This record gives sequence, structure tokens and C-alpha cells, in this order.
Amino acid sequence: MANREPEKYNYTPLADAVMCLEQKVNFYGVVAEYEQPKPTRGRDYLCTMTVIDMSYNSPGLRVLYFAPDVDMMPRVKDLGDVIRFHRVQMKSHADAPQAIGNPKKGSSFVLLRGCEGDDYVPYHKSHSNFTMEASDRNIVGLLRMWASSHPIDTLAGTNKYMKQIKDVNVDSYFDLCCKILFVNDQSAEHSVIIYVWDGTDASPACLNPLEQSENGDPGQDLWSSKELAVPVDVMRGFPALGTVLPLVPFGMPEDDFGPQLPLAGDWVKLRNIGCRVRKGLYEGVTYHGSKIGILSPSAQAVQNCERAYEERLTSEALRLPHWCPKPPQSMLVTGYDHCKLSTLREVLTYPQVTYKFRCMVRVMATWPSDVLDFCVPHDGSAAQPKDHLEQGDFVYVVRLTLEDPTARLHAFLYGQDAVEFFVGYPAANLRRQGDTVGALKRKVDRLLGVSEHGPPNPPWVTCCLKSYYLDKEHPQETRRYRVFGTRFPG
Repeated sequence: MANREPEKYNYTPLADAVMCLEQKVNFYGVVAEYEQPKPTRGRDYLCTMTVIDMSYNSPGLRVLYFAPDVDMMPRVKDLGDVIRFHRVQMKSHADAPQAIGNPKKGSSFVLLRGCEGDDYVPYHKSHSNFTMEASDRNIVGLLRMWASSHPIDTLAGTNKYMKQIKDVNVDSYFDLCCKILFVNDQSAEHSVIIYVWDGTDASPACLNPLEQSENGDPGQDLWSSKELAVPVDVMRGFPALGTVLPLVPFGMPEDDFGPQLPLAGDWVKLRNIGCRVRKGLYEGVTYHGSKIGILSPSAQAVQNCERAYEERLTSEALRLPHWCPKPPQSMLVTGYDHCKLSTLREVLTYPQVTYKFRCMVRVMATWPSDVLDFCVPHDGSAAQPKDHLEQGDFVYVVRLTLEDPTARLHAFLYGQDAVEFFVGYPAANLRRQGDTVGALKRKVDRLLGVSEHGPPNPPWVTCCLKSYYLDKEHPQETRRYRVFGTRFPG
């Protein structure tokens, strides 16, 4: 018996395919958008993508590919790769054409790299048997040549929902082009938290006075919320500038991120996500309709983010928090204005345990929160009743909770550094110093941005910090921070 000849396929340009409603077609296309496979409400998985070619490059053809197993789904490596579909059904949805593929109905695919000069061997395919004739290689070559002169990027200013982290707010849903920095799938509160970054600074969010600390220590509560289970050794791999936005699932099934989470280092497009504020910090929120799509490192949107970040790194003015006054204004004064500013993330991750920094921050809380308790007896006089101690028997011990767009940390005001800070108000038994208490309270209220007309909104201030350790046997684990060389005149 003669061998059966390979089936011959005719491939339809996309401009013609979109006219073939309720028919099955074969076509090649360049992947312009791609979303990770995710479970449907039924038993199948769904992968969606947008493909384009020379005949139909805007808005492109939406392809929905269903399969009973995730291993049967197209797994696109990069936008700009070439995909071939066989026997997909052309439909219309909301007056827009779309292609529906399902291997149970005979659909199949092959994926090839999109760069000129690459070979013609698929890196992913739905079947072990496939054809790749001279005519196929010719189509792939033409698509690669065309795509090389037509950058694949649907994000560069064309999407009205696209935002940067600096523009997020709680009033709307939005899309975000960002880089995955860390994926925490061991979070106690959520099944998974993804930490994303685009090089910009989130705007300061006012603290909600209804979010009161349960233990009476607002600074400790704020500190706990900022950490969100990111260890310092992980944070050391983060960029120095720019807010890292935690992305948490909310009203979304545990596996709706897809069977394969994005990896740290991936650039992605997040679609239809929301935002909320907790403890004065923004959190991205994903819902059932949220989607994660891959982005090629060569995409214009990715290159724009990376280029803008490189400019920030090399510019003293751009290193400043995006939302602080320009030029910087500060009610605090330091003697180290010649030193460059460091972000709190740089402070927390600095490899040398003992070091000095100058920072632009906001003071979010003090502990004790009552000015009356800012001074405590010296160790040698602690046994005496407070009311009988003299002025010289006291020392300032105050913990400040500091924030900038990159981190929060605790820094202590102590001893002579605190006396220098509270210009003109030496440490004393404040319960016997009514005038001093009133003056200190006015200073602290200004520092915390206390207002009679709304929630606190702390101003931006410069201060100097020095790091130290409590145990020389465990310097990293016992590292602490103190304010020094900083004065609060007036």
C-alpha cells in the first residue's frame, strides 16, 4: 500500500479569516498579546491571545483556545513569536470577530520563535506529527521580516486603562505594565502575593483614622503591614528606587492566577485589576476577571520603563520621591546636605551593618504616642518615683516610624541626638514641664501632619540615620536605626 501523502493546508490571511464567520480556517499570525492559561468555570482551561499579520494588524484577531489539560495549551515564550492554527472556528462576539480553538474539535497549533534567522522547528506544538513545508517556511519568514520592522507593542499610549504605579488609585479598575520582583506563595493571609514594580513611586496615601492599632502602638502596626512577608534578603534583589506594589487575590479562586505563576524577572501586563489602601499603603487587588499577560523584554512599554528607571538612577533630582515638593522643602535641618539621599530600601538592605544615611521621608507615627512619655528615667534613677526625679535624671527615648515610596522602618530618637533634634528642649520630667509638653506636642503634630480637617498627612522631611547592632555575635539580625545630626527648629 502506498504511503499516505501529508494533508495539504491552505492558510487564510487574517483580514479574510475574520470574514469567514461560522467556518473553520487555518492561519498564521504573530502573537501581539498573550494571557496565561487559567481555569474556566467548567472543566476546561482557557488561553487567550491576540494575533496579527500584514493584512490585519489593528486591532488584531482575538483567539480563545480551550483544552481539557493545561499541557495542551499554547505556551508562548515571547510576544512577537509566530503561531499557526489549524481548524479553528470563526465566531463573532460583541460585534468583533474571534477565533475559537479546541483540540476536542480538531484544532491544533505550532509555535515558532519570531526572530529573523531562527530555525523552523517549533518550540511548542499540540501534536507530535506536524507539517513544515517550503510554503510554511516562506510564510514564517515573511511574518518574521514584517514583525521585525513593526514593533509588537499594544501598550504604548493606546490603552486608556493603562496606568503606572504612580497613578494608581482606589476609584477605578486599570491595567499595569510591570515587572514581577517576587512571588510569595507561602503568605499566611493570602494564598499568593505577587510583588510588582515599574520604577515609579506610588502617591502617599492618607492614614485611615478608623484603622486603629489593637495594641495601642500605631508604629508597630504600620511596620507589620509594610513588611508583607518580604524578607530583607529578598528585598536586596529589588531595585533601589520605585514602589513595589503587592498584588493580592480578592474574590478570586486560588488557582485563577493560572497553573503556572509568573516568575520573578518576568515583565507582564496586568489587566482589570483594582486597588485598595490598608494602613496607608496601596495594594493591588485581583478579581475573577483579572488577567496576567506576558510581555516581551523588547516591547516598547518595557523599554520605556527601563529607560526611565536608568534616568532616575543617574539624576539626583529624579531620585527624589516623585510626590515630594520640588525643590525639596523640609521642616527638619541636617548638617549633611552634601550627602546624597538614600531610599529606605537602600538603608534596609545596605550590606554594611553600621553606616550613615541621609533620607527624604515622612514620619508616620511615634512611640510612645503621648508626648508626656517621651522621656524616661536614666537606668541609675529608675527606682525613684518619676515625680521626684530632677531634670538631669531623664533621657529621650522615642521611636519614629518612617516611610518613603520604597519601605517603612523604625528609627529611634535617643539621648543627645534627641536633645539636638528637639532644639531648646532638653530631656526632663515632662510631667512637671507643662510648657515644654505643649511645645513638643505642637512640633510632633506638625511632623505627623495632624489636621483638624481630615486624616493625618505627614509632610516630607530630610533626616540623617545611622545603623548599629545590639549583639556583635548577630549583627545583621539585631541591626537597628537611630536619627542623628538632625534638628527641628522653631
